[in-house]
Amino acid sequence: MRSKAITSRTTRSDWVSIAAILSPIAIFLALIAVPRLPGDATIEFVKANWGSIASVWGLGVSIYVLFVAKGARKAAEDARAAERLRTALEEMEDAEEKCNQVGLFARVPKWELVQLRAEEVMSICRATNARWGEDPSLTETRNNLLLVAALMRSIIEEASKPKVSLKNILNAQLDGKEKLTAIVGQIHKSEESRSK
Repeated sequence: MRSKAITSRTTRSDWVSIAAILSPIAIFLALIAVPRLPGDATIEFVKANWGSIASVWGLGVSIYVLFVAKGARKAAEDARAAERLRTALEEMEDAEEKCNQVGLFARVPKWELVQLRAEEVMSICRATNARWGEDPSLTETRNNLLLVAALMRSIIEEASKPKVSLKNILNAQLDGKEKLTAIVGQIHKSEESRSK
């Protein structure tokens, strides 16, 4: 089986780097080519001012590197934000599925499993909430996560009572599921707006 040769392609941004690196040679050739100055005078000028020419060149390269670094930093921040969204989406979809199971186990009734699933949903919501930090754009979502965690806590407490109220558990489960579905929808919307 023959493998394809790896070819190098130069992009538009690569040409800027190449030009910046080769610019001292271009400046030197331009100085030699200027017809008003004899060749010896140009060489003498370059010899006498080489440090200044190199400093100007270094400043230009430094400015270019600064712009490239800012672009790379923004790209890295965007990638981290996209990864946080993707992880949050997976966690919220998992919490939504477990919240559905709370309702299924409550109808059977299997109170130990209801408590276990409710604890898992509560933990996911609290961990995700803590990981999101104080981002002001997520204030409503963070509040909904805290409400879901509180609803799951009420389910855990209700399921541990000697006389369990199925109605209270199912109402809290339905509220929690609606809020989780809204959160999943918001995360999908954020992902779509980032990809545009």
